[in-house]
Amino acid sequence: MRERGALLRSKPLESRLLIQYDPYMPEIKEDPLPIYARMREECPIYPLERWDGWALTRFQDIWDFSRQGESLSTANGNQDLNLLEGRPSTLQTLTSMDGNAHRLLRKALFPHFSPSAARRLAEPVRVWTRECLDAHQESGRIDAVRELAQQIAVRVSCTIGGVPIEDCDLLLDLVHGFFSREAGTDGMPEGGRKAVLGLWDYLEAAARERRASGRDCGDALDTLTQYRDDEGRLLSDERIARHMLLLVVGATETLPKVFASALQRLEEHPDQRRDLRADPSLIPAAVMEVLRFDTPTQWLGRTVLRDVEVRGHKFRAGQPVIMIFPSANRDANEFDDPDRFDVRRNPQRILTFGHADHRCLGNHMAVMEGRVLLEEVLDRFPEYAVIQDETVRPPTEFVQGYSHYPIALPA
Repeated sequence: MRERGALLRSKPLESRLLIQYDPYMPEIKEDPLPIYARMREECPIYPLERWDGWALTRFQDIWDFSRQGESLSTANGNQDLNLLEGRPSTLQTLTSMDGNAHRLLRKALFPHFSPSAARRLAEPVRVWTRECLDAHQESGRIDAVRELAQQIAVRVSCTIGGVPIEDCDLLLDLVHGFFSREAGTDGMPEGGRKAVLGLWDYLEAAARERRASGRDCGDALDTLTQYRDDEGRLLSDERIARHMLLLVVGATETLPKVFASALQRLEEHPDQRRDLRADPSLIPAAVMEVLRFDTPTQWLGRTVLRDVEVRGHKFRAGQPVIMIFPSANRDANEFDDPDRFDVRRNPQRILTFGHADHRCLGNHMAVMEGRVLLEEVLDRFPEYAVIQDETVRPPTEFVQGYSHYPIALPA
């Protein structure tokens, strides 16, 4: 670790005094966008003195930095700066693997997440969505996160992964624990860590049972139990559980938040809601606009392995760098009038799913699920009304969005 202050000598003193930023500060957990806007203007490559690292806030900087390939590593973790300081990650999954090991496993798993796989699951997703809406129609209300989108997302996870859909409520409880946060605690509290261990135990047992059964179900669990790594070794049940954890957590937490945001923005823009109802062909572009406008994942990180340079700034080997995706998706250098929500925008590129080697493997599934959910809700309940005083948006530094989002379903 270099002496405190050495990191900042490449930046004028005035730059660092204009705006204060720490990914765990209360203002970021509550409403980070005003701070991100100032960072883009005043200090877009922001020094994180506490970790001897940097934060990137502009679209093109993150796009170019992500493409540095072998010069960057996720092996020390990518969602906790305390891990990025150099201590080994306890979350070794596809997102925290580098180089050939990452490429080979990603290639093996890709068929389960490809565009054609998403198309095959679209009809089951539509059926599940209708079942959820049917089950709550008589009551006249539904929680669009807990009782709808998460129910769909966890069923997709179970189907792709190869675990029983009957266990979806158990899995959801563990995922909720994973994302719980406590006031005064940076990052994951003890309850969240216990939830991670519980989910690992469940998924490790699933891997052990599948391997012992000898069944071939054509799902991701089969791929992982039969996969040999870049050194020709079969994966242990524990390693499989950690990869499966990424599938379950990633799918069941982010998409429901995006869907709730879509309902919120359409509530705020009734003219655009009417446009989608009149012309459902606009819905795919609307999903992409919501993904841009309300990006749930606040940041992911990399450790620099070899000195790299972006826009004249040098990042030195050993430094952690975080990429602030919601900031990049509001960058006026990339998007016209970026703070305006417009379902007809149809952005050509966004950073919600990341970029380059570690682009989110589940992006095709997420877009498909969002599209089908919006199609079904707008077709059956175009005049839905948000029960605003019952919505819950917990403060968090990582995946932001609504945890409860009840809507009224008019008869």
